[in-house]
Amino acid sequence: MKIFICAIIAVALGAGVAVLRTVSEFGWTIETPLLAGTQDRDLLIGPKLVTASTTHTFNRMYQNQTGTHTFVLRNEGLSDLKIIPGKPSCKCTVSKVSRKTIPPGETAEVTLTWKTGKSKGKYRKRAPIKTNDPTQQSIQLKIEGTVTPDFAFKPPTLFASGLANDMEKTLEAQLFFYGEKPVEVLESTLGKDDLKNFVKVDYQPIATDQISEPYATSGFKVRVKFFPGMPIGNFHEAVVFRTDPSFTQPVRLKVNGTVRKPVHLFGPKLDRNTQVLDLGKVFAGSGDPVRLLMQVAGRYRDDVQVKVISSDPPGIAVEVGPDLLLAKGTLRQFPLIITPPQNAMPGVYGTGSHPLGKIVLATGHPDYPEIELPVKLEIVAPEKQTAPESAGDVLSPEREKTAK
Repeated sequence: MKIFICAIIAVALGAGVAVLRTVSEFGWTIETPLLAGTQDRDLLIGPKLVTASTTHTFNRMYQNQTGTHTFVLRNEGLSDLKIIPGKPSCKCTVSKVSRKTIPPGETAEVTLTWKTGKSKGKYRKRAPIKTNDPTQQSIQLKIEGTVTPDFAFKPPTLFASGLANDMEKTLEAQLFFYGEKPVEVLESTLGKDDLKNFVKVDYQPIATDQISEPYATSGFKVRVKFFPGMPIGNFHEAVVFRTDPSFTQPVRLKVNGTVRKPVHLFGPKLDRNTQVLDLGKVFAGSGDPVRLLMQVAGRYRDDVQVKVISSDPPGIAVEVGPDLLLAKGTLRQFPLIITPPQNAMPGVYGTGSHPLGKIVLATGHPDYPEIELPVKLEIVAPEKQTAPESAGDVLSPEREKTAK
């Protein structure tokens, strides 16, 4: 019995020592258990950020304008709310913060400033704000709206594709003004004098009830007409409009394009400057075909049918492949497969003092009924095997072994 009582006392003393060691190391702590659905302590007594809206919509502004808006931030928590402005997006700055620490129940003002610059269309900028609110550690203050220029062309640039110098062509654009007052177009001029004899510009006002462009208050239909005789090659032109009232930025419509010959040949074996076709060096009776592309633009593009009239050397074959419509149907393109003559005598064409050969093609085009294509070509005789001087010079396998 005494032994049993001593054992119980020893166990109790050991447990007591363990408790004392724990208390000495960690101290007495009493945690209130959280019931399901309750918030922790920081949420109950911490700061709480509230704002009527984080987005300001300014509806419409013009280019190169500056706007400002003030957001009001309220602290509805039980401790101080701290706010720190972050790095805003381009062209938007946090210009003023009335206070960075907001006591409970009070407010702070954050003012954003933005510049529209050359933006146009939908405009969106943002400015981040960091906080010590445990439920909103960061918010985004946003600026949204639409930026309109003083004027705009639709489309902004006219491009003349598939324009042949034997045809007329008209391109159209619309000019819109967005100011509060109506605008009158007084005259139009070309930026350069090079094309003044080949380009005519007309414009007519658009009735107010027919203007569908958002925010536009005035509008004009612009027609640019090209006449036959335009110089071959690329062009970069501009139509400048004089208006009342005038604008700081010139009212300029860009007009670009490429003027082509009605019939144009090109390919890797055709020299771009001399238009000489290089068929290379071939053996009589053989030779790889050469591929060219023919493009036909203008009024007679659908009438062209290519045939060989003659060639020098005789026998050069031309096969016409299937055509393809390009540039919205204004340009017709088809391949020409040119094969060197199969039975021609050896000869040199276009090298040294030797005159060039040629291919004469019929096109069916009334302005270019025939095309003479210069040809550079060398035809050599087939290689012949050289016979041995005597049969004895050729050793049979047996004699070859004996000789060794």
